[in-house]
Amino acid sequence: MPTFLETVHVLNGETLHLNYHQKRINDVFQYYYPNTPVLNIHDYFASLELPQSGSYRARLVYRTEWEFHEFIPYKSKNIKHLAIVNTDDFEYFFKYADRSHILKKVADHPEADDIIFSKHGKLQDSSIANLAFKKGDTWYTPKDPLHWGTTRRRLIDEQVLEEKDIWISELSEYSHICLINVFRPLSDTDALLLPNAIV
Repeated sequence: MPTFLETVHVLNGETLHLNYHQKRINDVFQYYYPNTPVLNIHDYFASLELPQSGSYRARLVYRTEWEFHEFIPYKSKNIKHLAIVNTDDFEYFFKYADRSHILKKVADHPEADDIIFSKHGKLQDSSIANLAFKKGDTWYTPKDPLHWGTTRRRLIDEQVLEEKDIWISELSEYSHICLINVFRPLSDTDALLLPNAIV
């Protein structure tokens, strides 16, 4: 049975958007452990001593029980160039702790700061984030991502993002690409220009 991971942004002693992390945990238990009580991430954080100053990446590893946690000071990865790679048969529907396949794909492309997975001509995710593409004044996110991230789900609920198939062949129709996750907001400031960002 795989091991799962939640990565939570802890900012100045506050955990951000825990309800969406709980939704993802609920999905994991419904699929893998339907007869097991669901872990409660709110209760777990309430039992921990959180760092009170600064931005931290809280890594929570679990299966049917919490197995491990750590707080890592967050350092943003500078990403300017992206390489498109074939997803092939790789699946990462849930947030698994084993990311060896993803890391190998990144290592195979030293010409880029990160990679974008593409399946049958449709773009999915980068190695660390879901994606948003800007056309006009509207931001779109791939309808069938490699992974259903919590920030992506929240921005769709807030009607900030629209789901749509993003085809490689139509990439020239978009002006910006933005990597989004719990540390990376959706904004023009944080976005990269297209097609310049693709190598």
